Amino acid sequence: MKEKEGLFLKGYITLQVRGKKPELFLNRCMREHIPMWDIRKLDEDTYEFKVYLKSLSIIRKIRRQMGFKISFKEKFGLPFWLAHLKIRKPLVIGLFLGLFCIMVLSNMVWQVKIVGVSPEVEYKIQERLDDYGLKRGVFKFSFQSVDDIERTITNELKDVMWIGIEQKGTTYIVQGVENSQANEEQEKGPQHLVASKDGTILEMLIEKGDPQVSVYEKVQKGDILVSGLIREGIGNEDNESDEEEQESKQHGIHAEGSVIAETWYTTETTVPLSYQHQTLTGEKDQHYKLKIGNFALPIWEFIPPDYDDTHVEKNEKPLYFLNYKLPFSIEQKTIHEKEKIRGERSKHEAISEGIAQAKREIKRHTNHDAEIIDEEILHQSVENGKVKLELLFTVRENIAKPQPIDQGE
Repeated sequence: MKEKEGLFLKGYITLQVRGKKPELFLNRCMREHIPMWDIRKLDEDTYEFKVYLKSLSIIRKIRRQMGFKISFKEKFGLPFWLAHLKIRKPLVIGLFLGLFCIMVLSNMVWQVKIVGVSPEVEYKIQERLDDYGLKRGVFKFSFQSVDDIERTITNELKDVMWIGIEQKGTTYIVQGVENSQANEEQEKGPQHLVASKDGTILEMLIEKGDPQVSVYEKVQKGDILVSGLIREGIGNEDNESDEEEQESKQHGIHAEGSVIAETWYTTETTVPLSYQHQTLTGEKDQHYKLKIGNFALPIWEFIPPDYDDTHVEKNEKPLYFLNYKLPFSIEQKTIHEKEKIRGERSKHEAISEGIAQAKREIKRHTNHDAEIIDEEILHQSVENGKVKLELLFTVRENIAKPQPIDQGE
């Protein structure tokens, strides 16, 4: 009889039975429905066979009744392996703790390298990485996603054009490209500087090129402010030629500089006198779960916080053993407390809020160094519980925009 399913988990024993007519012993075991396999006859008085560990008590009872001699030849399976480990508990515990420590250390950040930027920008990036939790000695699952950190730092730092974060084991490499580096890498071909919008010139800081406008002159969008075409021999009165010869002696350069102008923006905005919005109070609670497939085991903070209204953010990160990704992950759930804010505004407060909103909108559509120097309310009205405003803003900003020079120009 051969029933070999789950041999390792159940465990089996190889037995030898000795005595006169051992076939009688085997027949008795079969009548008791004891699974046996690999039955071999060694001699006239000896048979060898294998049985499950759980059948051993019945076999011993049959041996006592029939008087046969039984000896153990081989033991195999998980029950014997566990029994063997009980004898060496200190070794097993030490091995388990060692593996656990290696897994813990493999899921921590041990180095953060910032490359490709100047020391000043490196310091700024390091400050923000610390604020967002990406620093030495923290768990990899304790900070927000790398994509969010890249996007946030790129938006915050005007000196940086691009930030990329790469994980290599327990090291995170932060690669940055500064705006100045990007400009230097661009091919400096011939170009004009043209007006990006209408305005009145306030100041000109020209590094290269031939200025075409002067201070306090009004310009329109598209006008050439600084020409990148320089005529050879300019200022040499003895060198007279016709217009075509002069044009042939022109050569293009990469015009550079800033043209500060006064520009104007007209915008409309509406502000309700009664308002209601939700905001985060700053209170938060973090829960962690160990996920294995679809099964999740709570490992921190079992009781949910007592918040009336919440906003939940989930972030799941895999676990590693050395550089090998394990089939487990840690789910971090951050529960933020939300509250509803209701209130009433006076007309004066609504006007102030409308102006502030319009300023924020203008800031989003202008250069970071643009400065709002004046605002004027062109029209205001109150309709259906809302204050409607038409505003005019005067802005001081750089309107110089590069325009490549065509080869045939």
